[in-house]
Amino acid sequence: MKAIRVPAFLLALLLSTWCAAEDGPDEFVMVPAEFVGKTPPVDDFLDTAVLEDYIRGVIASIERDKALPALTMSVVHNDQPVLQKGYGLADIDSGRPVVPDETLFRIGSVSKTFTWTAVMMLFERGLLDLDTDVNQYLVDIEVDEAFDAPVTLRDLMHHRAGFEDSMQLFAVSDDDPRSLAELLETHHPKRVFAPGTRTIYSNWGSALAAQIVEDVSGMPYGEFLRAEILDPLGMHDTHWQPPEKMDAATRDRLAIAYRHRQGAFDLQHYMQIGAYWPAGGMVSTATDMARWMRLHLNAGELDGTRLLDSDTHQRMWTRGFDDRPQAADLAHGFQDRPYRSVRALGHGGGTAGYLTQMVLVPELGLGIFYSYNSAHTPAPFMHLADLIIDRVIDHHWRPVKASADEEEAGELAELAGTYLNNRRVFSSFAAVFGLMNSMQVTPLTADTIRIDAAGESSVLRRVTDDVFESARGQRVAFVRDERGRVAALADDMGVHTAERVGWLGNPNTFFLALGLAGILTLTSALGAWRNFGRGVNSGFAARIAGAGVLVGVVTVTVFIGSVVALIITLGDFDIGRMPDFYPSPAMFVTHYAGWAVAGAALLMMLAQWPAWSGSNWGLLRRLHFGLFMLATAFLAFMLWQWRIIGGPVI
Repeated sequence: MKAIRVPAFLLALLLSTWCAAEDGPDEFVMVPAEFVGKTPPVDDFLDTAVLEDYIRGVIASIERDKALPALTMSVVHNDQPVLQKGYGLADIDSGRPVVPDETLFRIGSVSKTFTWTAVMMLFERGLLDLDTDVNQYLVDIEVDEAFDAPVTLRDLMHHRAGFEDSMQLFAVSDDDPRSLAELLETHHPKRVFAPGTRTIYSNWGSALAAQIVEDVSGMPYGEFLRAEILDPLGMHDTHWQPPEKMDAATRDRLAIAYRHRQGAFDLQHYMQIGAYWPAGGMVSTATDMARWMRLHLNAGELDGTRLLDSDTHQRMWTRGFDDRPQAADLAHGFQDRPYRSVRALGHGGGTAGYLTQMVLVPELGLGIFYSYNSAHTPAPFMHLADLIIDRVIDHHWRPVKASADEEEAGELAELAGTYLNNRRVFSSFAAVFGLMNSMQVTPLTADTIRIDAAGESSVLRRVTDDVFESARGQRVAFVRDERGRVAALADDMGVHTAERVGWLGNPNTFFLALGLAGILTLTSALGAWRNFGRGVNSGFAARIAGAGVLVGVVTVTVFIGSVVALIITLGDFDIGRMPDFYPSPAMFVTHYAGWAVAGAALLMMLAQWPAWSGSNWGLLRRLHFGLFMLATAFLAFMLWQWRIIGGPVI
């Protein structure tokens, strides 16, 4: 399960060639020009001793700088494992070391690659079509109609079905007796974009694909996974039972999950997702995952066992959409990104206490897998594989120098603005959590931009139209609408887009509304205190107007207090405890306090008449009351905009 904050940005230049699919829309595969007819300088580096020395040095630096408890890793090259290694302690208390063929790590959303492989196996058998309405395959659940367009497996595999995100998946306990079909029906997310138009990472959509495998094969998904994939490949140390349901021998092999607190480590509660486990609940060893990488690098075959025909596998690793060929996207479930001079496929995953990365570079015959047992730092997750690839292809770091002279941004000025990650909730209270998931794009010169997100800034230089690259080789691509206007920003991992938002959709507008209402609440309270006992509220009209002020002061104060309480409760957020507290009491308090603000705004509007027509107030006090009413009404509108009110508290 992906549990990472705002993503970083995309990777290096590749040329693309087109090939036609046998049926359905055109698909394409990327071919790096730098390696056409050439052999990359990889063999010397992948000498085991050289590789171990390099990785040992990198990980020693990470362990010290990022306080990493343990990491397991495997590297394969030309269908052979060349490194399987464990670093650090799987259990700090007992001193248990990481053993690559024994120690289990939760691999999070890397689990999805098994689902997508299963889909392609059924496709090859003629049991599935990638461009048919998925409702044709589902037995106990139906995807809602929207946009006059069905959702297909191609949409699901490229995270382009258009589903909003859902927090409810993470609030399902591992003891929940409901089947996957029952959970999918209960938690059906709203369709917020037409299929194919936006990339929105969807755990629900991925679990839906697993349900399709179950319904079409006639076997429970776990049985299909074991009988058709894991056992034939000899992956006997790959499981899906949650930690609390593992037998004692298996659980003793699991690396303990830790959280970093106040300079030390504490135990991390394991994330629970119940029957949603196909989307992110599997565990494995580095040795088993080396076999999984070899299967895919060898076009669907491992040690004489073939799961997919090579043509089917090539099709799986071919993109189904063509709107950003020089930037990151998905290829039937596999993250597909250009990096430096190569094409990198794979998947990342995160659960409470674990971060996992699997990167496959077909041109080099290279596969890299690693997982570590504390999710407090994304640095190894984001960069360790890239560092290894840089070393293999002999790429040297080249920093970006700031421009010495001020330049006009020229045509890049149209890119400026605020972009909000589309992987968020749109229809319920949880939409408010999207307030913290925006990024700001600022053109610097005629060919450079700066992106500010999550407290970090990156300068990127234009590679080609609408595609920009950072010094780390990461890329972003701007997405245009049918009129040619900039509409969204595609991230460097291929699994998210961020929508360009106007003034009303900008998170800063919400905070402005909250700040104005708070300031006018304070000045209104101080004015009431100053005028107390002076007779300025004498008369019926003045008392009605004064009551309107009092209601506004009380309700806005209570709402701000509820927001502070919500922030405090989230300050020690633990996704592993979500089944116990989500939705939290603070969410309900904030929701009802928001409705009180909306009610107060209405009462203050009604109180304007007596304030202006019959009270003995002075002009400044009447104007102040009018401004207070407008600020409160505007805040109420923003609460509706962000679904603090107007949607269910989920």
